[in-house]
Order: sequence, then structure tokens, then C-alpha cells
Amino acid sequence: MGNAMFGRKTLSRGVFFGLGYLAGTRAGRERYEQIEASFQAVIEKLRTRYAEDATSTPSSPSGRDGYSDIRLGD
Repeated sequence: MGNAMFGRKTLSRGVFFGLGYLAGTRAGRERYEQIEASFQAVIEKLRTRYAEDATSTPSSPSGRDGYSDIRLGD
């Protein structure tokens, strides 16, 4: 009787742990995707702003813009 009770408790704890793990990883993945999407939106806004600034203002005195060697998201 003692081993059967121990087995049920262990099994039920394992099942609950597994369900909690799955729920947690799914929530974490969804949150990561939200953060990534907002980051990509910010990067796109910066690229758009930079492109507008690059066409409306002259380049730096050295003849080279200071951001040409920076790569984000690619």
C-alpha cells in the first residue's frame, strides 16, 4: 500500500510539473516574440529616420557618414 501511494504522488507531481513547464515555456516564448517584434519596430523606425536624415543633410566633414559600418538585425 505504501509503494502504491508513493507512486501516485510521484506520478501526479510529475504530471503537474510537466504541465507547468509546458505552460511556462509557451508563455516565455510568446513574451520573447513580443519583445523581438517591438525591437524590430524600433530598428525599422531608426532606419527610416536615418534614411530621411541622410538625404536631407550633407554628410560629415570627413566625407564618410559615421553610421555606415553599423549593422542591426541582419
